[in-house]
Amino acid sequence: MQDRTMPTLEIGFGEQDITPQPGTVLSGFIFRENRPSTHVDDPLHVRVLTIRHQNEVFTLVNYELLGISPELEEHLLAALEEVLKPSFSRDRAVLVATHTHSAPPASPLEGEADTDPQYRDFLCRCTIQAARSALQQLQLATLHVASLWIPGHTYNRRGRLVDGRVTMALTPDVPVLERGPVDDTLTALVWRNTQGRNIAGIVHFACHGVAVCAQGLGGDIPGEVARRAASLLGAPCMFLQGAAGDINPTVAASTHTDMLKWMDDFVPKLARLPVTLYPVPSLPFRAVSTVVPLDYQPLPPRAAVIERIKNFERIAGGDVDSPDLQNTLRRLGNIMNFAPGQRPDVAKAAYASQALANAERRTLAAIDSARPLAPCPMRLAAWQIGQITMVFASAELFALTGFQIRASGSGQAMLPVTYAAPIVGYVPDSASMGKGGYEVDDAWRFYRHPAPFQPDSVDRILAAVGDLNAALKNKAGE
Repeated sequence: MQDRTMPTLEIGFGEQDITPQPGTVLSGFIFRENRPSTHVDDPLHVRVLTIRHQNEVFTLVNYELLGISPELEEHLLAALEEVLKPSFSRDRAVLVATHTHSAPPASPLEGEADTDPQYRDFLCRCTIQAARSALQQLQLATLHVASLWIPGHTYNRRGRLVDGRVTMALTPDVPVLERGPVDDTLTALVWRNTQGRNIAGIVHFACHGVAVCAQGLGGDIPGEVARRAASLLGAPCMFLQGAAGDINPTVAASTHTDMLKWMDDFVPKLARLPVTLYPVPSLPFRAVSTVVPLDYQPLPPRAAVIERIKNFERIAGGDVDSPDLQNTLRRLGNIMNFAPGQRPDVAKAAYASQALANAERRTLAAIDSARPLAPCPMRLAAWQIGQITMVFASAELFALTGFQIRASGSGQAMLPVTYAAPIVGYVPDSASMGKGGYEVDDAWRFYRHPAPFQPDSVDRILAAVGDLNAALKNKAGE
C-alpha cells in the first residue's frame, strides 16, 4: 500500500503586489463617504496556490480584497484561461478574498465607487504573473498541519441587548442578553518539498477584516496574520477567511497602530505554529462544486418602499432631528453603530441615507417590473486533501453555520472558507433573521439585492455541503 504521507502532490506558490497608488477609494465602510485613500499602511497581495495531481492542475487564487464581484471574477478567469491554458481551467479554480475593509472596491457595495477599469486590468496582469510563477515552481511536496486554539481575540458582534437591539459594539450602552459563538481555532496547512523545506502555507481563521477604519490601504488583520505566519514558516503564506460573518476582532474600526497592538498579543500564540506541525496524508485529492439557488423573500408593499425613500432623502438633506424620522435613524444605528437618542454626525448620516435611498429604489424597480425574482446563485466548492476538506462558500456565513459545516464531515476535518467569488453577501441563519440587526435588516441592500434571502437559505447551503461530501466519496469509486 502506498504511504500517503510521501510526496504525491505537486505544489507551487506565487504572489504579486496588487497595491494601487494612494488616492484610490476604499471599500467596506459606508462612513468613509467614498473619500480617497491617503497612504499605504501595508501592501496588498494576490497569492496563488497551484496543485497538480494526475496531470490535472487546480488553482486557488487568494486576494487581499473585500470580495470579488461576478463581473470581476469573469475578467480574471477569462484572462487566466487565455494566457495559461491548458495549465489553467476555470472548472478547477477557486477565487477567494480575505475580506479586508481597506482595499479598493472589487465587489462594490452600495454607496461605493465601482471597480476602476484600470485597477481591474492591473489585477488581471498581477494574477497571471502570480499564477505563472506558481506553475513554474511546482514540485513534489508533503502536507503538514497544525491546529492552534487562540481565544480572546475576537467576539461575536451580534450582541442582543436588553432593549431588543442587535448591536455590533463590543461594549454597548446597555447590558447584553446573548451573543452567538466564535471560532477560536486557527488551522495551518503547510507543504514541504522533498528536502524538508517549507514552500507554501495556508492559515485559516475566522476574523472580520475591520480592525482599521482610516484612509490607508492595507490587508488589515488577515494580511498581517499571513505576513507573520510567512515569517515564522520561512515560506509564503495565504490567509483563508473562516465563517466570520458575525465575528469581529476585539479592536474594530480603529487605527493601523491599534491593529498592530492587537497583533502583539496574537503573535506569541501564533509563534507555536512551526513546532506543532505534523505530517498528514495528502491523498486522496478530489474536488467538486455546485451552485445553490437562494430564493428571495417577497417584495414589500410599494407604499412602504416609497415612504422609506422619502425618509432617507430627508435625512440625506440634513434632517436628523424630526420626531417622525427617529425610527429610520434607529435603523441607521445598526449600520453606523450610534446609540439610541444619540445625535448622529449629520454628514455621515446623510451619506449613508442616500445610499440606502438608492437601495430602496432598486427594490421599487423590482416591484414595478412585476416580474418574479430569479434566485441568486451561490457557489460552493469542496477540495478534499487527505483527511481535510476545504468548503469554499461565496457568501458571508455566520460562525454557527461554520460550526455546522465543520460537523458535517463524517471523519473529515472540515474547514469553512468564506468570501469565495462571486460574493453574494450575508446569508444569515433563520434564528438570526428573527432577531434583526445590520446583517439581517440592511446588509442585503448594500450588496445590491432587491430583497433579503429566504430564512431557509442556510438549510439549503448545509444540504448542498452534504451533497458535496457525498460526491467526494463517490469519486473514490471512479
